Amino acid sequence: MRLVAGIDCGAGFTKVVVAARDGSAQLSILGKGRSKSGVNVEAAAVSALKAALAEAGLKRDDIHYTATTGFGRYGVSFRDIQITEITSGARGARYLFPGCRCVLDMGGQSTRAITMNEAGKVRNFKTNDKCAAGSGMFIARAAKYLEISLEEVGGLSLRATNPQPISSVCAVLAETEIINHVSAGVSVENILRGIHDSLADRAVGMLKRAGMDGEVVLIGGVALQAGIVESLQQKLGAKVYVPADCDYVCALGAALLGHKRLAAKENSNPEVSTAQPALETPA
Repeated sequence: MRLVAGIDCGAGFTKVVVAARDGSAQLSILGKGRSKSGVNVEAAAVSALKAALAEAGLKRDDIHYTATTGFGRYGVSFRDIQITEITSGARGARYLFPGCRCVLDMGGQSTRAITMNEAGKVRNFKTNDKCAAGSGMFIARAAKYLEISLEEVGGLSLRATNPQPISSVCAVLAETEIINHVSAGVSVENILRGIHDSLADRAVGMLKRAGMDGEVVLIGGVALQAGIVESLQQKLGAKVYVPADCDYVCALGAALLGHKRLAAKENSNPEVSTAQPALETPA
């Protein structure tokens, strides 16, 4: 039995999945861990890995292969392979939902719409611009200004009776809109739903440009907020599927691809080079 650690170095949190595969197609997830990301990418990865190993009852030396993904994937020196978050997100979602051909990954730093072909290979993808107004980071900033915890956002959004739209595509101008809404006496619930509606509008636009086809699987930390799920479903006119542990899907995808590369290495596949960490790109 081979053990692989999939490490997703996200903008807000670093997540780790430790998984085993004994030759079958199924993966056994033995442990998960997370740590707040910061300027020291490797320290966050080590901390999250330590938590995952503790949950699994394993030691660092038990890991045979390590695959990293996310914006900080190059910052982990002990990796064996680094993988783009586009590829890892698609692979993880496809594993959990075999019929899935469209993935929406909403994280702290960015939002990504990914489409796949029938074989599960990435066909196309679109991402938001660099402005925080298109990502979960904007929700976090808004929650801080509104003096509520991030965990409260999703439930409060569902209680909205008259959502107030946030039209600005710039995070700074959008914050000004929020301030104006507060000054006008708009409720926190209606402001939050307006934020979710704004993010959903942009996400749906990206999904369409990426060639949306069939069911949509929503992953990433923002997927934990019920309000954004409800908003997306209303705008798409279809059910949006959210996996359990939705914020660990990219780490899961990295672990899956890590197992694939490890098997190829052990079988001495001539197409696999182990001289240096490889780059897994969307195909």
